[in-house]
Amino acid sequence: MPPSFIHENQSEEVFPLVVDASTNHVHVGIPENEGWQCLARVEEQALEGLFLATEKILQDSKKQISRVSSVYYCEGPGSTLGLRLAAAFVRTIKWSHTHADFEVFTYNSLDLASLLVSPKNSVIQAPFRVGFRFVRIPNSSPLEAEKKILPQDDAFAEYPDSFHLPDIRKRATPVLPEQTINYDLSKINGLADLNLISKPCSSILPYNPKAPEFKKWTPRQLGK
Repeated sequence: MPPSFIHENQSEEVFPLVVDASTNHVHVGIPENEGWQCLARVEEQALEGLFLATEKILQDSKKQISRVSSVYYCEGPGSTLGLRLAAAFVRTIKWSHTHADFEVFTYNSLDLASLLVSPKNSVIQAPFRVGFRFVRIPNSSPLEAEKKILPQDDAFAEYPDSFHLPDIRKRATPVLPEQTINYDLSKINGLADLNLISKPCSSILPYNPKAPEFKKWTPRQLGK
């Protein structure tokens, strides 16, 4: 359910905040029940972009960061550094708010991307590690969509009509422009869409369904 815009026992308006640094563009915004009160999309890297975007929307809305009542945080997949910086940013906001009903919700960029394509809820892919891809298989509910990791060749072969999130590092096989998603939160219908794909978040951490594996190294002397 959408969070209340008026904090209990407070006459001053409170508001939700959206923080998304999963792509090259950093998004920070104040969603309304339908649409946006304001939304900033900046091209700077997350370390600088998160603060620039937040400053912009606070200036445009004439609001104070202390009145944030809830945060919608994109957990990924996406830019590893961007996701980590956004997580730290959201944790800082949470730690600075002492009221008990402050909430953090998390959403997956694959789920949000499914709302940006036509037909909605199509198969969505995104780069994972070198040679692998995330594949999102739609279900009746956006939150129940299956997400799996496949070798890149298998992902392309089994789901040739997928839509694709952009490859930030540009290391994956290129996809057709018409199958590449323009990841733009301005096309999201505020809380009406966000609440379809978000869930309460107790641990503010980047999306990492499979820990990296490293080859074991056995020490030995040269020549033996």
